[in-house]
Amino acid sequence: MPKARRRSAHRSERFEDMALPDELLGVLAQQGLERAFEIQSAILPDALAGRDVLARAETGSGKTLAFTLAMTSRFRGRKVHRRRPLGVVLVPTRELAVQVVDTIHPFARAVGIKAQLVAGGMNIEKQADAVARGVEIIVATPGRLTDLAERGALQLDLVETTVIDEADHMADLGFLPDVRDILAAIPMGTQKMLFSATLDGQVEEIVDAFLVDPVSHETTPVSAAVATMDHHVLAIAPEAKRTVTAQLAARKGRTLMFTRTQLGAERVAQELVEVGVRAAALHGNKQQGLRTNVLAGFREGAYPVLVATDVAARGLHIDDVTMVVHVDPSDDVKEYVHRSGRTARAGAAGSVVTLALPHQTGKARRVLAEAEVEPQWAEEVDSAQHPALAELGGRTPSGEPAEDPALVKYKGAPRKLDIGRTTGANTRKAEERRANEERRASWEEDTSAGGRRGGRPGGARGGARGGSAHGGRGKGAGAGQGRGKGAGRGSGTGRPGAPGRTTRRRGGR
Repeated sequence: MPKARRRSAHRSERFEDMALPDELLGVLAQQGLERAFEIQSAILPDALAGRDVLARAETGSGKTLAFTLAMTSRFRGRKVHRRRPLGVVLVPTRELAVQVVDTIHPFARAVGIKAQLVAGGMNIEKQADAVARGVEIIVATPGRLTDLAERGALQLDLVETTVIDEADHMADLGFLPDVRDILAAIPMGTQKMLFSATLDGQVEEIVDAFLVDPVSHETTPVSAAVATMDHHVLAIAPEAKRTVTAQLAARKGRTLMFTRTQLGAERVAQELVEVGVRAAALHGNKQQGLRTNVLAGFREGAYPVLVATDVAARGLHIDDVTMVVHVDPSDDVKEYVHRSGRTARAGAAGSVVTLALPHQTGKARRVLAEAEVEPQWAEEVDSAQHPALAELGGRTPSGEPAEDPALVKYKGAPRKLDIGRTTGANTRKAEERRANEERRASWEEDTSAGGRRGGRPGGARGGARGGSAHGGRGKGAGAGQGRGKGAGRGSGTGRPGAPGRTTRRRGGR
């Protein structure tokens, strides 16, 4: 890997002191942004000058705004070409693509250019038509961009700036071969900006092959990104997990909960609704319009709890999330850091809580030690009355079913989204689940009275009466990343500016 030029950390600067057009300064002022974050101060001079940039920055550092300002400044007043964008932003997930294009839109409009979302799970014909009319900036997931190029709806031969965001996550999802194909179709010598939490392995190969004399910037290392948060681990009894989860979900403030599986996310959300906490699930097996709607509602504060798989753990920015709960503990430090990074963003306060069953405490200790944080441990949390829950702001939910947020359409959802086709919380399954819990609680009381070893009747009975939150991680698909499955097509057609595609099994679009 060629040695990149390194720049020392920049002090926070005022945007008005930078070489930005007045139109962009006006939008920044409207959004209440006066001073640049560290990564923005570091990147913008090089990005505005057209240099290649290699950046490692903590989650929530403001890098999206940095490349947004650079691209909209450089393309201001430029002539648009049909099917030939000037800038491409590659991101790993649909949710991140939506977020990035939403960030770009007001700045693009201010300087008279357009940005277009190109991602899977949405109408490809509409996306192709928009690109055919001409847009300056495309924000895309790799698979869908390649699909459009193979259709002849998109050419990359006039691209002047390419951004690869969350490159390490692209590698985790197996998308870097697609990214390589796309970069190979873009003229060498044009500006490339790559952002990644880690710069090794396949990411390093991309840097070696396509970036020319990049200037490297690094802010706080990703392992330290969680150091400003309050960390807690609750060592819970299995029969108390539902009630503990419900107590945390019923707290004041906006809460983001993570589960390992898609089925687990749905169960937790449904059970919270059943006990009076408005919550919705977000995972890769949910239709894209419904995912967009769920995120829109959570962002606007229409309901307080989002239960997600790791599809929401990388790159997404949601204001005022004051607590992250690892309902299922993270498997490694990277996962812990990025899940936890959804709170305490841009200097705000936040708490992170891990729920660890007896067989999970060892792994939780290892992961938190690798993350270099010292959590507060609460041992033997066997009921909702444990003092640790009150200290975290936990409250007892009403016990009466709440309105299901998944059955409401929010501003920002697709216009043609049919909410009526969704089922929301399943009342029949909830009744069966509560009946089973009551039978189990009764059995535990009987065995305890008979002198045999039983469970904790109080905790189990609390779960039965409260219909409390999900206690297990049901069997099902793994943590979804918003990708379908399908076989790759053959190589590209050879059109100039169109990426070829090697035959391989690949993620969805």
